[in-house]
Amino acid sequence: MNGNRAIWKDTLVIGFAMFAVFFGAGNLIFPPQIGFATGTEWGVALLGLMLTGMLLPVLGVIAIGLGGGSFERLTRPIAPWFGTVLIFTTMIAIAWLITIPRTASVAFESGLQTLWPALDATVGMRVFVPLYFAVSLYFAIDRSRVIDKVGAVLTPVLLALLLVIVVWAVFDPLAAPVETAEAAPFYLGFTTGYQTGDVFTGLLFGILFLNAIRARGYTEGRDFHKVLAGIAAVTFAGLFVVYGGLEYLGATGSGIFDAGISHSQLLTGLVEALAGKLGANLLGVAVLLACLTTAVGATAVMAEYIAQWSRGRISYPVSAIITTLVAAAQSFGGVDYIIRIAGPIFMLFYPVGICIVLLGLASRLFCNDGIWKGTAIAALLIGAYDCLSILSGMTGFAMPQPLVTAYGHIPLSDMGFAWVLPAILGGLTGGVLWRASGRESQGNRPDAEPRLPA
Repeated sequence: MNGNRAIWKDTLVIGFAMFAVFFGAGNLIFPPQIGFATGTEWGVALLGLMLTGMLLPVLGVIAIGLGGGSFERLTRPIAPWFGTVLIFTTMIAIAWLITIPRTASVAFESGLQTLWPALDATVGMRVFVPLYFAVSLYFAIDRSRVIDKVGAVLTPVLLALLLVIVVWAVFDPLAAPVETAEAAPFYLGFTTGYQTGDVFTGLLFGILFLNAIRARGYTEGRDFHKVLAGIAAVTFAGLFVVYGGLEYLGATGSGIFDAGISHSQLLTGLVEALAGKLGANLLGVAVLLACLTTAVGATAVMAEYIAQWSRGRISYPVSAIITTLVAAAQSFGGVDYIIRIAGPIFMLFYPVGICIVLLGLASRLFCNDGIWKGTAIAALLIGAYDCLSILSGMTGFAMPQPLVTAYGHIPLSDMGFAWVLPAILGGLTGGVLWRASGRESQGNRPDAEPRLPA
């Protein structure tokens, strides 16, 4: 039995480690933009961001801990292959096409351009991106620990700078927030939280933190659950302070900056207005290097997955090179471009991700596999519609009018939460049909490893 002092110490250590994983430098651009867009309603918007960008991600780790110890086991009631296929698709769609390219774009726009404002954007990007990814590939391909040591310093430095900025913004705000034209602040905060991708970070990488807990001697039982809840609380508190403070900073600039300002320009503009050029330069250096460490880690993880999925036919170094080339091509579009293409991807995957978290938290209550299956199918169908709807607006193709009309009759669709009621009804229907069939429920039993996609 571990003593209370050891439990507190281990909780803080693992909690800060989990915070560092969720706290990506590329995510810093979103809270200020939410506050800037919502102005006086920034508090309502913060509630939305709190759910999808802070609370649900850490609850995802708890769901993994309660639901079998891995994402594949947690999702086994849906189908034995479901977790692996979802990992496969989300890693390609999110890590490969969004997360890694965004680190380069944010590093350039919020890092290098802050330090070198006279640099021509087009020329600078053409030179910076190849150099940035060459350095990233160098560290990722040989799996050097140098970048880990640098990252261990950079995350605390970046956090310390942001805490200073947050305290400064609260006690000496730029100006009072003003009313804006944003009609749905909660929905804006809720769906912008999708852009962090952290619900899937919690679901896919929760096993890392569970292993860290067990490695310190806490097995299944009261102490295990106490530490699990504690590290979730530590991570949530850190994210709430940083993201909430940055959102308030954005709100204080809602009457100062032009509405068309880009995400990256807003972040650096707010910090420069608050702390002067020196403060903006310090933030620029920290963001530049922190984005690089994130890129190295994400590239290594993606390369490992590619090598695994190919069953060794594509080696790890070749996988890292492929990952880097695709990410580099994506990053040339810039931060706002990546955010635009991320919208439909996250609208497709996030509803089912949220449902998995909620079902996982109550996995011992929902032992009927049909509930899981029906919920997942309904959430994915509505997510697919939302994804196609955004693509329709981006490309100009028309959605079938009967489908649009039917979607409009779904409760909460006008508020952007059309998936909620169908997911509930899908779960109830699936549960009834499954029980009527008399088939056995697998639940989250740890037997039989899931199959890799062919």
